[in-house]
Amino acid sequence: MKTIDLSKWERAEHFKFYQHFEDPNFNLVTSVDTHTLYANAKAANISFTDCYLYCLSQALQSCDFMRFRIVDQLPVDVEKVAISSTFLAEDKTFRFILLENADSIDEFVAKNKLKKQRGLSKSLLSDDFLSYSGDANLVFVSILPWFDISGFKHARHKGDNLGIPKVVFGKFNIEENRLPVSIEVHHGLVDGYHLSLFLNEFSLKIIALCGYLLSKNNFQS
Repeated sequence: MKTIDLSKWERAEHFKFYQHFEDPNFNLVTSVDTHTLYANAKAANISFTDCYLYCLSQALQSCDFMRFRIVDQLPVDVEKVAISSTFLAEDKTFRFILLENADSIDEFVAKNKLKKQRGLSKSLLSDDFLSYSGDANLVFVSILPWFDISGFKHARHKGDNLGIPKVVFGKFNIEENRLPVSIEVHHGLVDGYHLSLFLNEFSLKIIALCGYLLSKNNFQS
């Protein structure tokens, strides 16, 4: 983690301005073109959800502004981020699962399969969850595959705002290959322009994974 130098940061005025807001976050809801990812993932017998979460993790790490947080009222770059995502347990209640980053989709699936199995068998406020829930390097992800989303509001603590991004995925539109997504960020750290860059990077990661899975499927066939 490294502190951002306010004397050299082009967003210093924006950061100070939004620090005085009761709710400095803003939310964008849009959809992402997943290209051939669903079909490629199905052919490779890999979870489509795992695929887009892997692409998300790669895009988050590539965009420095998505790693910016607020610690002790100062902007910092946490340098490495980790996804804490909701998954549905057998009793139809959700659990938070901290996913491990990886350099390939195969490694990502292998690393997180057991983590999801173990996490879903524990209570919501397990010792594992409580051990990391206050970390600044997190990105919170929710998955709502039952319906399309055109807006979203998060539950919120009254305490300090660390500027942690919150990402929500809705129901995949298989006819159009589009995935609805809601992104909430701290306006002192990120503007709409930055989210456009992030969504473009997310799209590039999806296209790259499509190419990898296609070549892998062709090799195995």
